[in-house]
Amino acid sequence: MNLPVLLAGPILRRTEPSAVALWLATSEAVEASARVLRLPDRSEPVPAGSGRGRTVRLGPRLWVHLVTVTPDETAGFPVDELLAYDVALARPGSEPLTVRSLGLLSGPVPLRYGDLPLPTFCIRGARTPLNLLHGSCRLLHGAGEDALVAADETIERCARDVDRRPSGMFLTGDQIYADDVAAAMIRPLRALATELMGPDDDGSVPGVASLSALPVDGRDEIVRERARFSSDRAGNHLMSFGEFAAMYLLAWNEAMWPPSFPSVTELPGRVGRRKYATQRRNLEAAQRALPRVRRVLANTPTYTNFDDHDTTDDWNLTQAWRTAAHDSPTGRRVIANALASYWAFQGWGNAPRAFDDAFIDTVAGFLSGDRPDGDAYDSLLWSFERWSYTAPTDPPTLVLDTRTQRDYDSPEGAARLLGERGRRRAVELVRAAGHRRGEPLAVVSAVPVFGFELQERRQKYLVDKLGPYEIDFEAWHSNLRGLVDLMKMLVEDIQPSSCLLLSGDVHYGVNARASFVIEDKTLLFTQLVSSGQKHAGAAAKTALNTLGRLLRRKHERLGWDSPPECRRHSSIADRIMLRAVNSDEWAEDSPVFLAPRDVKVLGVDQPPDFRECRIYVRPKGRNSSILVGENNTGLVRVEGDEITHRLLVRGKHGSREHVATIVLGLQELV
Repeated sequence: MNLPVLLAGPILRRTEPSAVALWLATSEAVEASARVLRLPDRSEPVPAGSGRGRTVRLGPRLWVHLVTVTPDETAGFPVDELLAYDVALARPGSEPLTVRSLGLLSGPVPLRYGDLPLPTFCIRGARTPLNLLHGSCRLLHGAGEDALVAADETIERCARDVDRRPSGMFLTGDQIYADDVAAAMIRPLRALATELMGPDDDGSVPGVASLSALPVDGRDEIVRERARFSSDRAGNHLMSFGEFAAMYLLAWNEAMWPPSFPSVTELPGRVGRRKYATQRRNLEAAQRALPRVRRVLANTPTYTNFDDHDTTDDWNLTQAWRTAAHDSPTGRRVIANALASYWAFQGWGNAPRAFDDAFIDTVAGFLSGDRPDGDAYDSLLWSFERWSYTAPTDPPTLVLDTRTQRDYDSPEGAARLLGERGRRRAVELVRAAGHRRGEPLAVVSAVPVFGFELQERRQKYLVDKLGPYEIDFEAWHSNLRGLVDLMKMLVEDIQPSSCLLLSGDVHYGVNARASFVIEDKTLLFTQLVSSGQKHAGAAAKTALNTLGRLLRRKHERLGWDSPPECRRHSSIADRIMLRAVNSDEWAEDSPVFLAPRDVKVLGVDQPPDFRECRIYVRPKGRNSSILVGENNTGLVRVEGDEITHRLLVRGKHGSREHVATIVLGLQELV
């Protein structure tokens, strides 16, 4: 396979006045460096900083580089000003390869915008309007158009306007779908994995003699019986590190795709013709969008978070699931590979200082074959606790790892999405970021904190009928003790003046205002959800838009740390007390939440410990729906107490916006 030198990137990562991080992957050993330049009007770019990269060899034809550019001036890089950058890949005996010589500044979709000379970005100063992109759930063979194309068009229109241009992007989960790989993609992906990591990658997963020998759509039994996973679309589940790495390259660079996909008759296995044809059409649409996706990533500081599909569906859903996967050599290695690839392609650039030499050397040593200690590799990745981080926005953004830092109250019960250790670390991170009590805070949670009453009732009803694995029973309200833990951390320990929540996961866009009261302390929330970027077909879009017109706009609940005394007992009261949505169980150590009307029916006189109110905000427009079912990417503008959320949607006939404006305040919420 004839691999290009540059496999993926450059991608702008953590960006602040003191340093700019750039990530890229190459197929050969190069010395990577970069420089940042100022762009004075009508004159040549002026150097503003330079730096070299740390290079990590992961396979015979896979190196990843994180280049840290530091400013020439002690005051740091200028803020609220358009900056440009260039990279240089030095090879012995050759001229360094730059963005221009790599051919990235020419073609139908160059890596730069308009007449700008290079890829560009801006760093916003303190107390200036903040513009952020966010989104999740980008399934390459998902239906519809990639909503990151709409984000690219938005940046293109305001590329020189630092007041309007996005200065950051949060990808809040499911950047790849490891457990849902198209039949047309698995063979090219498997070949790319071998090319990157060498032939040993094919047999690198314990319990699987040869990955390439498995038929297309034929991995279900291994995934369920040996890895002990529960994904229901595991026919082509990624397993080796090389396969995870190949999927990231395919998600970010159209040049890594095969010239054509095989026909269905060429694929051994049980591949349905109609399904295969649909997946091929959707993949071809994804490939056409990739040059624009690559441009967004190259021109916007990008921060990421993982959710389940980056590893496998139902990842750590329950304590029983986690124990079974860990006790399986196959499952343990697949999850370690997923986390190692997340570090190499995503996590490293989020917070470079979170990964010390011991971490990098253990991961790289095992993957490159220099130190083939699989037990140390597995153990390190399963026990690592520093995936949460803060991003250097104003206000600061706390990005929560709600997958590996869970606590469990029972083997099959819903998890507390953020356990005690995870909460302690979150508080430390916020303080280290310079946040002071009484100031605003932004928080990224992969799953929304405030869901819909209808959905919560449905899930808690069905979990008793179908079990937790059939319905993804892992919302914050699935474990009410976990919800209360989160609120106490925010309201009592961090004490922001207000909180902006960014989430994805649910495959629709939605806006909400919320409040949570603990005793006499009130915290106001604005929750913005953008999902999915490439996922929705016409049927799903129509169903969600219709449902959004039927949902109640306002929802209130009163809560107690343990069940309150009830004066009235009747058949109606008994049904209320047993209603699953109110409590994990009506027990002394379980919180209880009741609608105000239920409090009256039960005759509860005890003052509540908590009050929760949610109000869902419709986008502007006469026929708008609370839920936006089209593929979307969110564009957030924060200016004082006003937050504007534009859900940029992409369809066959171009891009549109669903716009909602929220003004922080107490009206209607207490």
